[in-house]
Amino acid sequence: MSLTKTNKLIAYLIKPQYTAPSDIIESTQDGVEVKDVGTFYFEESSVGTPSWVKEFFGGSLASGLKLLAASARGVLLVPVTHKNKTVNFIVSFGLGRHLLKPGVIEDRFGLKVVLNSVNPESLRSIDKTTLGSVPKHTREQIGKDSIAGDFGIDIEQDLVSSVTGKSRAEYGQLGKTITGKDALAVSAKVDVSNIQDFLAFCYERYLSDEYKKDFEWIDQIAEVRNSKKNEALNDLLISKIHNNEFGRIWMAVPEVVDWVDIRGFRYLFRKEADIVDDLDIKDFLKAAAAAEKTIDIDFLKRSRVFVISSKDEGVTDAWTSYDCIYAEIEQDGLVYVLNNGKWYEIVKDFAQQINNGFVLMHESAVNLIDYAHENEKAYNEAAASALTDSCCMDRKLIYHGGGHSSIEFCDIYDTAGKRLIHVKHYGGSSHLSYLFSQGAVAGELFVMDQNFRKKLNAELPEGHKLQNPVLRPNTGDYEVVYGVISNSIKKLDIPFFSKVSLKNAKRRLEGYGFQKVTIKKIQQHEVVPATETQ
Repeated sequence: MSLTKTNKLIAYLIKPQYTAPSDIIESTQDGVEVKDVGTFYFEESSVGTPSWVKEFFGGSLASGLKLLAASARGVLLVPVTHKNKTVNFIVSFGLGRHLLKPGVIEDRFGLKVVLNSVNPESLRSIDKTTLGSVPKHTREQIGKDSIAGDFGIDIEQDLVSSVTGKSRAEYGQLGKTITGKDALAVSAKVDVSNIQDFLAFCYERYLSDEYKKDFEWIDQIAEVRNSKKNEALNDLLISKIHNNEFGRIWMAVPEVVDWVDIRGFRYLFRKEADIVDDLDIKDFLKAAAAAEKTIDIDFLKRSRVFVISSKDEGVTDAWTSYDCIYAEIEQDGLVYVLNNGKWYEIVKDFAQQINNGFVLMHESAVNLIDYAHENEKAYNEAAASALTDSCCMDRKLIYHGGGHSSIEFCDIYDTAGKRLIHVKHYGGSSHLSYLFSQGAVAGELFVMDQNFRKKLNAELPEGHKLQNPVLRPNTGDYEVVYGVISNSIKKLDIPFFSKVSLKNAKRRLEGYGFQKVTIKKIQQHEVVPATETQ
């Protein structure tokens, strides 16, 4: 049969453990057998007037207008034989995807088919999530055929979830433009007569490793969206908590906050609970025990961590306890990371590369006092006073254009040692990533923009000003120090995605000539109560 029509197709691969139609599809209707192809499942559609006709227009429109809508949904379950085994596919029509049970489709099936079949120089659209800061979801489209590099992908921090591009000439049966995510979306000359052959070809493309030639980095990080895998990881997390295995489990602020306005935190629902100055997994568990709470995933997702204002001790924000827990778990040779309430799978080699880079990160020789202060500003003022020939630059914002708005040059400027010291409390990936990015932006402007240096000079106290702000500084003489305040007595460790952000910030600063980019643990002790003279 000669095909003349092109059909828009959306196909899903079903996980091998789901074989019975009742395990895959939710439908009140009996399946309709399509001879030698598969079984079609559907829900009966009803035609009616859209709700907005009445709810918006009321009686202002004439009756009898032919404004009708229907939500047709159907799926074709197609078994395909490949090397003496059967794999199942779903071809979705209309809103048919809503007939699929949760967790039955193979994650990234469409993405792998596309990456194995696309012309790497003909990409048109990419969906990505930037990790290591507050997760940022973006879709980038370019009006002409492009390579991955044109989309500004950071291969160490961006999780690519969808790609659209043109198929290579030899894979013309996929159609011209192909899109892959979990589903594969194509416009191709395919109908019921050749759907099995088409899906068998797609399966071969899915199994291929050709994508590693141009897109090997795509496998470095993947969000775990398999519900059963998530449950298994959550069970392992709870087991480690019950066994007091806290070597790679932390509790930290999950987003960027203004510590000057924070008095501390309260756990759980108890208004009479003590205020703690920072989040700590052991303190959290003690509070839960005192409240006679059982630690399980449901409790972690229900219970809250409250942010207490420094002004009136009222609650200014709250997160679930689960969102505040950071964990790194190794299983079956893979590393899994819990970050901001989501699990991610990290390729072992990539995880080792990032962790080794952090271990080799030089510690600054700067002598910073321990933290026992009401807030970061009070600490930075005291630490600057304790350092020879240094000044506090915390909160001294420099208003500058170019999309940066207001910039903090650093928190402590060590003029004698030529150190730009940036200080933040230990926190989740988003909080520390903000610290590292802030230092990279300030370092870049300090080197590249004399107008920024002139504005900086106006803020610097006498005795600390640049001799000639017009001249580009010799960055080889300067050190950028990232100071992390931590109440742990162990050697400083930070979340995986924070290590990725630090690596990128260090590489960026070194590109501008900074030969010393270091890290410094600042030991936190009991907070000194505020007085009228502080």
